[in-house]
Amino acid sequence: MLKQKERSNEKASLCRALMETIMRRRIQDEFTDLPISRQRKYQLRMQRDSRCTECGEPAVQGSRCLKHLVKARERQRKKRGLKRRYYGTLSYKLQKAVSGNKKSLVAAHAE
Repeated sequence: MLKQKERSNEKASLCRALMETIMRRRIQDEFTDLPISRQRKYQLRMQRDSRCTECGEPAVQGSRCLKHLVKARERQRKKRGLKRRYYGTLSYKLQKAVSGNKKSLVAAHAE
């Protein structure tokens, strides 16, 4: 009976040691103790680090990457029933700049 308790204690200590090496440490920052959801904490951390709040890629400007900026724009157009496109907005300007860079890179590569 005593040997069984010793074995179970050994197993428990071994499990604890294994879990400490495998498990990640809890994030301790300014958002840890806020009474908000873990998803909102993730968004706030991403925004603090200038990363896209949806995928974690580097944010172009604001809180989203270009891909999610365009998706949000098109989602709002559909939701509001808009037909007209406002080409002066940030997402169109950034999209044009990126597509222009790709075309110039392709032209330089062809030479």
